[in-house]
Amino acid sequence: MSNQLMQQAFIDKCLKDIQQYDISEMPAIRSRSFAHGITAGDAVVAPDKVSIVGEGVLSFTGNLSEVNRTDAQNAFLFASLAANKKYPREDQGQEWYLFFREVMEVAGWASIKIYYSDLEIGGTSVRMDKLVLEILGSLLAGATLPGPTSALMLKVATDAISALSKRDTSLTLYERNLLNNGVGGISTGACTEVNGVPLMAVGAVRFLRRNTSDKVLFVDVDIRNVKMYRGETVFEKNNNTASATREYIRNKLGMNALSKIEEFEI
Repeated sequence: MSNQLMQQAFIDKCLKDIQQYDISEMPAIRSRSFAHGITAGDAVVAPDKVSIVGEGVLSFTGNLSEVNRTDAQNAFLFASLAANKKYPREDQGQEWYLFFREVMEVAGWASIKIYYSDLEIGGTSVRMDKLVLEILGSLLAGATLPGPTSALMLKVATDAISALSKRDTSLTLYERNLLNNGVGGISTGACTEVNGVPLMAVGAVRFLRRNTSDKVLFVDVDIRNVKMYRGETVFEKNNNTASATREYIRNKLGMNALSKIEEFEI
């Protein structure tokens, strides 16, 4: 088989895989090895941009290309919407997270480091923004990343959350996305590029929320009698798969879904 035919067969398989996921409007239910080829001498550029992507806050270091940033945003949103559609209830947190990871992989972001577990918290309240940053920090601390990469990725994410607290329009968009698309969890991610390899670290908390508050971040959330889970995943971009599925994902998202993304400077 010629290289051209092999490439077309690969693209066809990628498109067949990604087309199995449904991100159409959801029912009205409110409950629900990156070390390869990387050396310690690779430079990681200082924090640059952040974006609201559905129910997540994604941050990006300055050396991430525009293509990689857009691919990360679109894959994250596509996977979130697909998981919201399939597992819309708050009590389906674990199923949601596992399915989210599955769709991310089909979209071209392979899971390299994975963890999902019950989350125990002392006291009766918690600030979700602080909690999700602690989860991301734990993930990055245990990741084998070169030089200052882990520290910088956590700084980018921390700066992103801080910037969000000062932007009323962005915070309003985030809270609206959270309420409309599955109020069972929040996530924060940090994306960078090391030696040409795009990486995305995502920390997430899934929970059962007993009240009807429209505020989650930057307020004390009562966690009594609430079951919580933590998720940690590092994704590495597979450029071939991402390229094969890029146009389909972009078209499938459409303008309405893309309105759930807002990007701004840190």
